[in-house]
Amino acid sequence: MDIDVISLEDNKKYFIVDTIIDEDNKYIFLVDRDDDKNITVRKVIKKDDQEYVVKLDSSTEFEEVMALFNAKYREE
Repeated sequence: MDIDVISLEDNKKYFIVDTIIDEDNKYIFLVDRDDDKNITVRKVIKKDDQEYVVKLDSSTEFEEVMALFNAKYREE
């Protein structure tokens, strides 16, 4: 199984562990390749037919997205 890796603005590489789509928003759950305790969630936006990974807008958005990821695995 191949796992995608991306670099963020901190110049660290992260594994894309999971993706979830909510309404028109796509979110990715990332784990630092060198420190599996370091996680982050980002939003993927599409602009001019290009996808960009951006920070979430607020801590409230983070909490909402984490609830979506948690619900996804409770259902499985």
